[in-house]
Amino acid sequence: MKKLKVHIMRNTLFYIMSLLLLSCSKEEFSAIKTPQISAVSPLATTSTKLCSQKTLISPKVDILMLWDNSSSSIFINQATKNSFNQLVTSVSANFDYHILSVPLISTNPSNVLNEASLATKKFDDSSADNTLSGSALSILKTKDQVASSLNFTRPSGSYEPGVDRVLSVLQANRANGIFRDNAYTIVVLMSNGDDTSCEIETGFTSCSNSEAFSRMQNKINSLLCLRGNVSGLNCSGYTALNSTMMRFINIAPLTSCSNGLGKINSRYRMVAKKLYEATYNNGWPTANDDLNPFTSNGIAYPDNYDICSIDFNHIFDGVNTAIKQTLIKHVYDYWPVAASGASVDPDTIKVVRDDGKVLTNRTGEANPTDGFAYVGVQTNRDARVLPTRGEPYTGKMIQLFGANDNDLIVYPRCLTVTFDEVKTQYGFIFLKNGEPQLSTLEVHINGALVPQSSTDGWDYMGLQYTQTLTSAYPDLKIQDMPAGGVTSGYFIRLNGSYKFKNTAGSPVAVRVDYIPKGQ
Repeated sequence: MKKLKVHIMRNTLFYIMSLLLLSCSKEEFSAIKTPQISAVSPLATTSTKLCSQKTLISPKVDILMLWDNSSSSIFINQATKNSFNQLVTSVSANFDYHILSVPLISTNPSNVLNEASLATKKFDDSSADNTLSGSALSILKTKDQVASSLNFTRPSGSYEPGVDRVLSVLQANRANGIFRDNAYTIVVLMSNGDDTSCEIETGFTSCSNSEAFSRMQNKINSLLCLRGNVSGLNCSGYTALNSTMMRFINIAPLTSCSNGLGKINSRYRMVAKKLYEATYNNGWPTANDDLNPFTSNGIAYPDNYDICSIDFNHIFDGVNTAIKQTLIKHVYDYWPVAASGASVDPDTIKVVRDDGKVLTNRTGEANPTDGFAYVGVQTNRDARVLPTRGEPYTGKMIQLFGANDNDLIVYPRCLTVTFDEVKTQYGFIFLKNGEPQLSTLEVHINGALVPQSSTDGWDYMGLQYTQTLTSAYPDLKIQDMPAGGVTSGYFIRLNGSYKFKNTAGSPVAVRVDYIPKGQ
């Protein structure tokens, strides 16, 4: 009886297990869904700041230095030679200089360049200066050689026609290239006395101040005619230098001092003041760089330095102050955005100037008067309109409209251009694990289940040739397509609101679960 009970229980357990096995299909028992997980990268945003450019022009600076070589001169000493070296050093880095040193009083009237020496930037830089010719080449020296050769013959007599000497040296050295058109023309005259041309012209009879100043005014007028850019003077017989600026710097006894220098200088002082204050009809402003002019009886005398009190190591500070580099501001009417192959969504372009001004997008408008328009890929498009057209760029650009700074960009302004890449719309998903068991397919986008629907969800397309698919739907991208691409494969299609685009800020998560056939 006991053995029969055990046999019945074993048969019952076998029956139950057989029922369980028969109720499961082969596929459900042997395979589980494999997830296909991927993500679409967030939409990229690009922000680029670029700044406008400038050009520093090294101006031509022609300096005539007249060294007092009279019998009582105290100028040419080690201190003044050091000052000369400092002058050359200060101008050599920034300016295209010609510095001509000559004796104040000529001892050879037939040769205006007797005992002269010339230093030029080109000669100092390369030991060659093909802008010079004739007599200029015979006196060309390095700046160090010029400083060591300031030893001039002392003349006999006490005459000193200094302003006439300036005029003759300037006029005689145009054709040889020493004094150039459109340069800064700086005259530095050092004297322990004063101009005596009035006495020379009147046979050394006494010259009153009014007579001397009247004659000196004529010489000042001659200097202004030589300078150019002057109105109201009869300048016949003169070919103007059209100097960017002309200055006469007087270093002389302006007060009584214990050096035994004789009378107080007044005529050179007048020349320096008059030339400093003379207006230009080319728009050059009256000079205003002499911050500490010599003053006598409440009258300021710019460009005058008193030998009785000046520090010889700084006698050329006024020259340095007078010379300014020319800064040319570049003006732009086109502006780079991105490389030719970059993805740019024109609707997202934002342009902000460095002062916070937001430029208005005028793309598609006719004849805009400000703002910008996106013009796409340009080839060798000149970005700059001034000082000349230039700075060509190949790539995607915007065009700027209006006037300078409204909204043409002028140095030193900067622009920050920000844009998103073009959004990509995804309409297909490649099934990386092959043909699916259709009943097992599930699709999730950002965690939400996508229903199976040919209008608003997903539907199965089966086996497709990739080229045929992309040709038929050129605006829709395939998610999970292998990097190297495939000629064919199994695809599902996204429809209606379930097509998706990459967005800014966060990725789009895509998950497909299914069991491939054959498993």
